[in-house]
Amino acid sequence: MARKNTKFLLFFTAICLPLITIISPDWLKINGISPCWPVIWLLPFSLKNGPWRSSIAAIFLGIFMDSFTLDKVSFVPSLLLLSLAWGQYGLYNKNLKLLFNIGLMAIFGTVFVGLSIWIQKIILYGDLRNDWFNSWSIYVLISEVIITGLVAPFFSSWLLLAYKKD
Repeated sequence: MARKNTKFLLFFTAICLPLITIISPDWLKINGISPCWPVIWLLPFSLKNGPWRSSIAAIFLGIFMDSFTLDKVSFVPSLLLLSLAWGQYGLYNKNLKLLFNIGLMAIFGTVFVGLSIWIQKIILYGDLRNDWFNSWSIYVLISEVIITGLVAPFFSSWLLLAYKKD
């Protein structure tokens, strides 16, 4: 029975992730920038399920998140690499109970996703190499990293407890 509830919770949180991304409440934003919700969801899933299941989930999550954007850049490469790294880490470290560790991994994951999106935009749109674009991108990246680092320990640790295998 508990296994069935875990699968339902996993499915429900994965489906609600884009909705949470779109309608993130104002009290969870820094100057209009919300946390990186794909990183917050992928972190506990990868730590509990290993690299291969989490990489499949990361590909589907990236495609799902890309369907809500009109840009040519993609979440898939960065989420795939993060899921492999976190899944491998989760295999070796079974006692992940410190909020600081979860927050730090979420910060590094958000930096990686943000830099991946930034580099993809620079490569695809060569005319965006001016100072205005780069200063705006740094501002968004720093704000997203700060809010994700503050929010992720609570949401990700709750999801880690909910995904606990019996």
